[in-house]
Amino acid sequence: MLRRFSLLCILLLLFSGTGRAEKVIRVGVAPFTIYSQEDLSYLSQGIQDMLGGQLLQRGFEVVSQAELNKVISGMAVTFIDESAARSIGRSLGLDYLIYGSLTKVGQRISLDARIVDTLGLKKTIAAFVQEEGLENLQASTEKLALKVTVSVSGRQKIARIIISGNKRIETDAIKRVIQSQEGDIFSEATVSADLKRIYKMNFFEDVKVDVEDRPEGKIVRFIVDEKASIQRIEFRGNILVEEEELIEVLGYKIYAILDPKKLADSVKNLNDKYREKGYYNARITYKVRGIGPKQVSVRYDISEGERLYIQKIEFIGNKSFSDRQLKKQMETSEKGLFSWVTDSGILKKDEIRKDMAKLTEFYLNRGYIRAKVGEPQVKVEPKGLLLTIAVEEGPQFKRGKVTLSGDLIEPEETIRKKMKIFKEEYFNREAIRKDVRTIRAMYADRGYAAATVTPMIKEHDDTQTVDVDFRMDKKRLVYFERITIVGNRKTRDNVIRRELLYKEGDLFSAGAMKDSNLALQRLGYFSDINFIPSKGSAEDRMNVRLEVKERPTGAFSLGMGYSSFNQLFGLIRLSQSNLFGKGQRVKIDAVLGNRATEYTFSFTEPWLYNKPLAVGFDIYNRRIDYEDYDKNSSGLALRAGYPIMKNVRLSGRFRSEESEISNVRPNAPLEIQVLEGDASLSSILGQLRRNTTNRYFNPTEGSDAWVSVEYAGGFLGGTSYFTRYIADGGKFWPLPWGDEHTFFLRGRIGLVTKNEGGELPAYEKFGLGGINSLRGYQWWSVGPRDPVTGIRLGGEKMALFNIEYLFPLIKDAGVVGVVFFDQGNAWREDENWDLGNMRQSYGAGMRYYSPLGPLRLEWGRVVDPRPWEDESSWEFSVGTFF
Repeated sequence: MLRRFSLLCILLLLFSGTGRAEKVIRVGVAPFTIYSQEDLSYLSQGIQDMLGGQLLQRGFEVVSQAELNKVISGMAVTFIDESAARSIGRSLGLDYLIYGSLTKVGQRISLDARIVDTLGLKKTIAAFVQEEGLENLQASTEKLALKVTVSVSGRQKIARIIISGNKRIETDAIKRVIQSQEGDIFSEATVSADLKRIYKMNFFEDVKVDVEDRPEGKIVRFIVDEKASIQRIEFRGNILVEEEELIEVLGYKIYAILDPKKLADSVKNLNDKYREKGYYNARITYKVRGIGPKQVSVRYDISEGERLYIQKIEFIGNKSFSDRQLKKQMETSEKGLFSWVTDSGILKKDEIRKDMAKLTEFYLNRGYIRAKVGEPQVKVEPKGLLLTIAVEEGPQFKRGKVTLSGDLIEPEETIRKKMKIFKEEYFNREAIRKDVRTIRAMYADRGYAAATVTPMIKEHDDTQTVDVDFRMDKKRLVYFERITIVGNRKTRDNVIRRELLYKEGDLFSAGAMKDSNLALQRLGYFSDINFIPSKGSAEDRMNVRLEVKERPTGAFSLGMGYSSFNQLFGLIRLSQSNLFGKGQRVKIDAVLGNRATEYTFSFTEPWLYNKPLAVGFDIYNRRIDYEDYDKNSSGLALRAGYPIMKNVRLSGRFRSEESEISNVRPNAPLEIQVLEGDASLSSILGQLRRNTTNRYFNPTEGSDAWVSVEYAGGFLGGTSYFTRYIADGGKFWPLPWGDEHTFFLRGRIGLVTKNEGGELPAYEKFGLGGINSLRGYQWWSVGPRDPVTGIRLGGEKMALFNIEYLFPLIKDAGVVGVVFFDQGNAWREDENWDLGNMRQSYGAGMRYYSPLGPLRLEWGRVVDPRPWEDESSWEFSVGTFF
């Protein structure tokens, strides 16, 4: 440190001349004469002003433009030459007067100036600058000002700036912090300040400066002496915390400059890390050792000590709520039986900070509007940590009068029905926040994007009530102005825009933006979608920037699986869900199993002729070995669908299939034996579906319901004649105890009737069992059977109910756990739907969106199994969920 200050003193002595008072040079700039084929007369005083400003910045005293022009006008000077310049300058008391001209020939401009000594003691100096284009006039003026400065003041320019002594710190990094630049007028004060700036970079032990006079100007050399750098970081004694975790919190990186303050801070950071993991008795020290020229290693010696858990959380001052009720609001908890696995009972800084906010919110939402929750006090005891939280509850306030005022766009009663605060007995801040969001969303859906809803609170201490007045200011209607899409490298703009429920020029609607987001998510093309609104060209205009991040939509996948019906099977899939970026879907599937083999080629055009008419076809070949016969079939299905209203779609399908039934069991009942031989099917199906789920895969809210009717035979031909009716509905409810926790309820009912003129084959009837209906049962095993042989015949009637609880199993990986209860049955035509006679099962499993599609692995246990049934079974599938 002493060395640094001595060098600074020497520097100040070298530049001691700067301490003497220097005479300020007084100059004036006359209007420049303009020579150009185009009218550039406006630049005459413009150059006068720019050049004067540049000289002012360089330390000259510059007479004002108005004062100078007044003198020129008063002297009736029409043309300025050296003689006139001296007269004008002497009358204003100037040391120098500058006059000149701008010449423009083509694109080339030339600034020519004459610098006149008004006393005539020095010869007039000529200076000129040339550039290309008027856009460089400002730069030309700056260069001219520099030449004037050098000529008048006699000060030298900085010819070169040299940085020496630096090995690790880049020269450019040092030059970026100094103000002196090559070509500038040399300034002792600026160089001295630059020396201090370099030292403040904190990379150097010492900084010196050397200035050398050369004919071309000053050579300024900054000589730096770098600090040592940390070449190695070591930890000793860390057994329970990984080295990577410790390095992350040090506060510096390897090869960083040695900084004692950062080393001291690193010990604090490491102690905090250990405290987060429950090691309150950890002791950490460090040692620095030289390992080479300007190179050191840092070693941390760690004594971890025993892990301390929270043994007790106690509250002080809580009268209305018990300790147990308050603890339920917190993530932080006391030590439990499985703390060594779950980390419960560990005091974490970020977690406890959130808990204090939750406790405060808990009181505020129950009428305790003056409640205060103090900072938790931690006491380290022999058995663990004692966490004490002081609470000041204050009085409890009830909900008083609730009024609506301002710009109401709906009848007051209509708005009140949508509000939650009216259902509360006590003042509830969270209910008010939700009501503000609800009302703002209502206004935004009507085009009032800038509408404000301000809850005005009035407390009454005498009655301990709180009145709330919701003041609405709808402001002006807002329209979509410009919609910009970014991030779509493959997907074409029109494929995205056609999913948007609004267009440029439409009235703003927050609901349309939300529904558009859902529509884009259902496409499955993007991993991230963000709508960013911003102000448009006017107060009533709104721009929207739609940012998307594309995910791979093409895949070639190989897989294996197991099911109770097909045993071990293999899967091959080649798919592209966004063909050529046009949104078209093509897929080739092959399922190769012991009892079922299927090959399918599918193509779908979701928007035919840029209309939301989806059309497509499936070509398939399928072999299924039933227990009592084999079925080989090939077919073609033509599909079409069209949205008829929001979330409602009408679709249809024509299916043509040729089949061969063989290997019929000899003792099979007659209705199975008659199947043997060739069969054909021609059918049409109509379906009406309403889907409000929030996403395609693993939805957490919304419903999905549909009804369908399929007619086969008759005028369509074929050997199968039937009409099948199915109604299906499922609803998802988000649960209050965490994100992605969902309750799902589903019901399905079906009826199939034989049409005159043909047959209703057994394989077109209903049978339950398997992963997509009654889990735990074998595929198609639940339903009517032949009373003599026990062979499955299928039923004409069916009912099925599924209840599920879905929860995140591995949240970051998207793995979802499920617990379920199923019940259902199938009945003959002459039997009634007997909902009291339903087969039941329960179980659990997991789901994951794999490259092959939604993957399911589930185990089901049969309730009251029959003699021929297994008690439980595992099922694995890849494909669309029900």
